[in-house]
Amino acid sequence: MSYIKIRGARVNNLKSVDLDIPLNKLTCFFGVSGSGKSSIAFHTLYSESKRRFLNSFPTYLKFFSDRPAPVDVDEITPVLPVFGLPQTNPVVGTRSNVADIMHLTQILQSIYYNYSEQLCSIHKTPFIEETVKDVILSHCEGAKENDVFTVLIKSEDFVEFFKDSPFPSRSLKTFKSKKINDFDQEDEYWEVVRFKYKNPSKLNEKLKQYLDKGIKLYLFGTKCNEVVFKKGQRSCAEVGCTIEPLQNKSVMHFSPYNALGACSECNGFGETLDYDLDKLVDKEKSVNDGGVLLLNYKRFGDQLQMLKRTLKKNKISLSEPIKNLSDDFWEILYSGSDYYEGFTAYFNYFEKKRYKMNVRIFIRNLQKGMKCKVCHGSRLDPKMQQFFLDSELNVNLIDIFYMNISETLVYFKNAKANLLTSSKDNLKAITNVISILQSAVDIGLGHLDLNRKAKSLSAGEYQRLLLLKYLSYEGTGSLFVFDEPSLGLSDIEKKGLLKGFKKLIDQKNTVVIVDHSKFFRNKSDYVVEMGPKAGALGGEVLFEGSYKDYKKIKLKNELTPFDIDKKTKWISVEKPEIYSKRFDDFKLPLNHVTWVTGSSGSGKSACLVNILANQLNYIQTGEHLDLAKGSFKQIKNSDYDFEKIIIVDANLNRYTSRSTVGSMTELFGVVRKHFTKTPMAKAMNLVDGHFSYYSEVGQCPKCEGKGVEVVEMQFLEDIVLTCEDCKGKRLKPLYADFSDGLMTVHEAFSSPLSEVLSQIKLTPKFQRVYEYLKILNLDYLSLNRSINSLSGGEKQRIYLLNKLIKDVSNSILFFENISFGLSDHELLRVSGFLQQLSLKNNTIVIIDQDQSFSSIASHTINFG
Repeated sequence: MSYIKIRGARVNNLKSVDLDIPLNKLTCFFGVSGSGKSSIAFHTLYSESKRRFLNSFPTYLKFFSDRPAPVDVDEITPVLPVFGLPQTNPVVGTRSNVADIMHLTQILQSIYYNYSEQLCSIHKTPFIEETVKDVILSHCEGAKENDVFTVLIKSEDFVEFFKDSPFPSRSLKTFKSKKINDFDQEDEYWEVVRFKYKNPSKLNEKLKQYLDKGIKLYLFGTKCNEVVFKKGQRSCAEVGCTIEPLQNKSVMHFSPYNALGACSECNGFGETLDYDLDKLVDKEKSVNDGGVLLLNYKRFGDQLQMLKRTLKKNKISLSEPIKNLSDDFWEILYSGSDYYEGFTAYFNYFEKKRYKMNVRIFIRNLQKGMKCKVCHGSRLDPKMQQFFLDSELNVNLIDIFYMNISETLVYFKNAKANLLTSSKDNLKAITNVISILQSAVDIGLGHLDLNRKAKSLSAGEYQRLLLLKYLSYEGTGSLFVFDEPSLGLSDIEKKGLLKGFKKLIDQKNTVVIVDHSKFFRNKSDYVVEMGPKAGALGGEVLFEGSYKDYKKIKLKNELTPFDIDKKTKWISVEKPEIYSKRFDDFKLPLNHVTWVTGSSGSGKSACLVNILANQLNYIQTGEHLDLAKGSFKQIKNSDYDFEKIIIVDANLNRYTSRSTVGSMTELFGVVRKHFTKTPMAKAMNLVDGHFSYYSEVGQCPKCEGKGVEVVEMQFLEDIVLTCEDCKGKRLKPLYADFSDGLMTVHEAFSSPLSEVLSQIKLTPKFQRVYEYLKILNLDYLSLNRSINSLSGGEKQRIYLLNKLIKDVSNSILFFENISFGLSDHELLRVSGFLQQLSLKNNTIVIIDQDQSFSSIASHTINFG
């Protein structure tokens, strides 16, 4: 069989779809957003293949696997082992970094444990095993050639083990004695060996019998010292070197996730929590204007007055911006003076009260993660600097984590020829690392540092890192399903990704992608167009076959950029810098559309969002965005009076499980008010809460407004049942079936918005929202549709609509990867919509790789 045969697929809006997907080929699904692409690729093919594959496991394994529910499909043949990467909502902790997501941390851990050589990190020489003679001589530093030293043991040890031996010649009264005496049986320490510093020969042989019996040794020169000697202890061969080697290494010493290998300062997080100066002090303001942010809390009101008195007394200005004040100000601010206690005293007080929840929350709000000063972000114990893989000895394990992906690739390619251990297993492991790194570089991730925190990555970067696990797959006969893998990629990077797909196909695997990229449509072996429209009007296969046979309907593009006249003001950023990288100056015209393009990692989002948008938001609100903050020399025209600074990105992680189309657009309230205004509702004294899933007066009491009841199973998959009382309507039956004469409340909540809103009198505000819904092609959705059930393109546009509920004018809007999940037709409509927004004196900044935006952009910024 050369095809995967799908028959009778009816998931979501699919209309009993029959489809044949060729095996060992690249197949691309495309079509308007909500047309059923993900429904067929993920909710049918991927989910059912996964379920049936897991069902083939022995019964005892089924109890511990997350098995998908059965899919509404008649037949899928054959069923292949399946791997999928949907538009996910990952939970990324503070410890995880780029190396972890690439699975390099575990691979490097194994390679360095098995094949590295432990050397002194300074002298690059092997550690040698210490003898008791070495330890003794280390206590004799500064001695002269003829100086005499005595090795002693305790008198009770001598009596116990050498009672038949003659008494020694000398003894020491106590440990603190300054002089050794002729033998006295009452003394605490007895002599066993005496030697001159210039001639310590045979010292090891003479003391062997004492060490074998575990007897403690003591050395006396001018004072007495205990000789601490452990068998097998090693040290650097260079005399006087203080580097202590890692003794008795284990594989756990190479992992930041284990106490043995983790940096003791940051516990393997790579960051420590320190008080954020930007949250304590606003340097742009004066003390009188509230620049000392910590003292603006009511609890510190008295201390603020004390600080002002102290500053006056020391002739330090209260009206000058804090950034212009001398070091004396900072000394007083932290250390205190007179009756003003100082920040340091406050911090100590907070630590004493950490047992209180409210204090811990308060402290956390004042802190931020900063790179650990001991491990510098590598997360590993500094002793890992002693392990080297190549004979050039210039890079150790910790140095690897300071590199970016491109630098690491160059290192391992060079190191492969200079390995200290060149076994077949070692060469295979290094080749595997090179393959992973090369795939990462090919898809535009070479700029990422290995110790870069996963939480700081863009949605596109994170998605591509997840792709690496599949692109480096070694196997055959499997199915791979990817959703929008080209998000944020330039044409060159798309070629690298295609190369990875071709590698999987050459290994006799099948690759299915859901993607709107013209590049991937053109390069795919087979294409499937879903449509004709979205929602209930979609769910059909419009075309399947080769791209050459696909006659694409040409969209007439009548959009043209607006001219920039001489009166146009520009906002410019000089010498932007972020993530330790300096970028070129850039500028953009106010009240126009600017398209920002460039390869991944070229600094597009970092400069426009983290620097420009962050600073503009600070000027407008007095607060920075919750983003990594960059620096700059100057932003000209930054004082332009923007009403709002709006950022719309491709982050799909912002929604909760209770978010719906109705709650995001605020249309739930409009529809509820419509029903409460009816004569019957007034007669029954009904209010909005009676028609709300989240109000106790309206929600079904049995299922608490969820519409389903979940029976939790201890070992099996939970059973989900439709609520018997409300029949899945989530409201009490009386209110769910309440009618205005045209439709019931439940029908209004579950029908397409185009049918519902056309029958309701809308205020100008929500009439505008309704128009936006139609322009953005979202009016087929229902109010009770869960946001998490939407496609990526639908989520993106709903979020945009949420930001535009209040009429937006004289504002600056940043759109990052706005083309995500949009078909050509939808992209054209969104482009026209954005251009219309600019006519309301809005400044539009589009950070996207899609060339379509060149048709509306008055100005283009190309990074890299």
